Amino acid sequence: DGLSEWLCRSPAEVQTLMGHGSAARATAQTNANDVSSRSHAVFMVVVEQSEAGIAGESELAAGPADSGAWQAVRIGRLNLVDLAGSERPRLTGATGQRLEETKKINQSLSALGNVISALT
Repeated sequence: DGLSEWLCRSPAEVQTLMGHGSAARATAQTNANDVSSRSHAVFMVVVEQSEAGIAGESELAAGPADSGAWQAVRIGRLNLVDLAGSERPRLTGATGQRLEETKKINQSLSALGNVISALT
Protein backbone atom coordinates (compact mmCIF):
# COMPACT_ATOMS: atom_id res chain seq x y z
CA ASP A 1 0.00 0.00 0.00
CA GLY A 2 3.03 2.30 0.08
CA LEU A 3 2.68 2.96 3.81
CA SER A 4 5.68 3.07 6.12
CA GLU A 5 6.69 4.30 9.55
CA TRP A 6 10.13 5.67 10.43
CA LEU A 7 11.86 6.88 13.57
CA CYS A 8 13.81 10.10 13.06
CA ARG A 9 16.14 11.67 15.59
CA SER A 10 16.75 15.03 13.92
CA PRO A 11 15.04 17.58 11.66
CA ALA A 12 17.53 16.68 8.92
CA GLU A 13 16.37 13.05 9.04
CA VAL A 14 12.73 14.18 8.76
CA GLN A 15 13.58 16.37 5.77
CA THR A 16 15.43 13.52 4.06
CA LEU A 17 12.54 11.14 4.67
CA MET A 18 10.01 13.64 3.30
CA GLY A 19 12.21 14.03 0.22
CA HIS A 20 12.13 10.26 -0.33
CA GLY A 21 8.34 10.27 0.07
CA SER A 22 7.91 13.12 -2.39
CA ALA A 23 10.16 11.38 -4.93
CA ALA A 24 8.02 8.23 -4.68
CA ARG A 25 4.83 10.06 -5.67
CA ALA A 26 3.34 9.36 -9.06
CA THR A 27 3.44 12.33 -11.45
CA ALA A 28 2.71 12.76 -15.14
CA GLN A 29 2.47 15.52 -17.72
CA THR A 30 -0.96 16.83 -18.71
CA ASN A 31 -2.03 19.75 -20.88
CA ALA A 32 -2.74 21.71 -17.69
CA ASN A 33 0.47 20.92 -15.79
CA ASP A 34 3.95 19.69 -16.74
CA VAL A 35 4.31 17.76 -13.47
CA SER A 36 0.80 16.79 -12.39
CA SER A 37 0.56 14.84 -9.15
CA ARG A 38 -1.26 11.58 -9.77
CA SER A 39 -1.32 10.48 -6.13
CA HIS A 40 -2.09 11.72 -2.65
CA ALA A 41 0.49 11.92 0.13
CA VAL A 42 0.04 12.00 3.90
CA PHE A 43 2.97 12.72 6.20
CA MET A 44 2.12 12.18 9.85
CA VAL A 45 4.76 13.64 12.14
CA VAL A 46 4.68 12.81 15.86
CA VAL A 47 7.16 14.70 18.00
CA GLU A 48 7.87 13.44 21.49
CA GLN A 49 9.90 15.22 24.16
CA SER A 50 10.78 13.51 27.42
CA GLU A 51 12.28 15.17 30.46
CA ALA A 52 13.16 13.57 33.79
CA GLY A 53 14.53 14.89 37.03
CA ILE A 54 14.56 14.84 40.79
CA ALA A 55 11.85 16.40 42.97
CA GLY A 56 12.43 20.09 43.52
CA GLU A 57 14.02 20.68 40.11
CA SER A 58 10.70 21.39 38.41
CA GLU A 59 7.02 21.71 39.08
CA LEU A 60 6.16 19.35 36.21
CA ALA A 61 4.35 16.04 36.65
CA ALA A 62 5.72 14.35 39.76
CA GLY A 63 6.29 10.64 40.18
CA PRO A 64 5.14 8.68 43.21
CA ALA A 65 5.38 10.77 46.38
CA ASP A 66 8.09 8.61 47.91
CA SER A 67 10.29 8.36 44.79
CA GLY A 68 11.41 11.98 44.58
CA ALA A 69 11.67 11.59 40.77
CA TRP A 70 9.54 13.00 38.01
CA GLN A 71 9.17 12.54 34.31
CA ALA A 72 7.28 14.71 31.84
CA VAL A 73 6.43 13.71 28.29
CA ARG A 74 5.09 16.13 25.70
CA ILE A 75 3.64 14.87 22.44
CA GLY A 76 2.79 16.93 19.38
CA ARG A 77 1.21 15.73 16.14
CA LEU A 78 1.38 17.33 12.73
CA ASN A 79 -0.45 15.90 9.73
CA LEU A 80 0.66 17.16 6.33
CA VAL A 81 -1.66 16.19 3.49
CA ASP A 82 -0.96 16.86 -0.19
CA LEU A 83 -3.80 15.80 -2.44
CA ALA A 84 -3.71 15.29 -6.16
CA GLY A 85 -5.76 18.07 -7.71
CA SER A 86 -9.20 17.70 -9.22
CA GLU A 87 -9.10 17.76 -12.99
CA ARG A 88 -11.51 18.28 -15.87
CA PRO A 89 -10.55 15.86 -18.66
CA ARG A 90 -11.74 18.18 -21.43
CA LEU A 91 -9.36 20.90 -20.17
CA THR A 92 -6.36 18.65 -19.48
CA GLY A 93 -6.71 16.59 -22.65
CA ALA A 94 -6.49 13.38 -20.61
CA THR A 95 -7.02 10.17 -22.56
CA GLY A 96 -6.28 6.51 -21.97
CA GLN A 97 -4.38 5.85 -18.72
CA ARG A 98 -4.35 9.56 -17.78
CA LEU A 99 -8.14 9.69 -18.16
CA GLU A 100 -8.53 6.66 -15.88
CA GLU A 101 -6.18 8.25 -13.32
CA THR A 102 -8.20 11.46 -13.51
CA LYS A 103 -11.42 9.56 -12.82
CA LYS A 104 -9.87 7.82 -9.78
CA ILE A 105 -8.38 11.08 -8.45
CA ASN A 106 -11.71 12.90 -8.77
CA GLN A 107 -13.56 9.95 -7.20
CA SER A 108 -11.20 9.85 -4.21
CA LEU A 109 -11.46 13.62 -3.70
CA SER A 110 -15.25 13.35 -3.79
CA ALA A 111 -15.15 10.54 -1.19
CA LEU A 112 -12.86 12.64 1.01
CA GLY A 113 -15.30 15.54 0.74
CA ASN A 114 -18.13 13.22 1.85
CA VAL A 115 -16.09 12.10 4.88
CA ILE A 116 -15.31 15.68 5.87
CA SER A 117 -18.98 16.64 5.48
CA ALA A 118 -20.04 13.71 7.66
CA LEU A 119 -17.56 14.73 10.38
CA THR A 120 -18.67 18.37 10.54
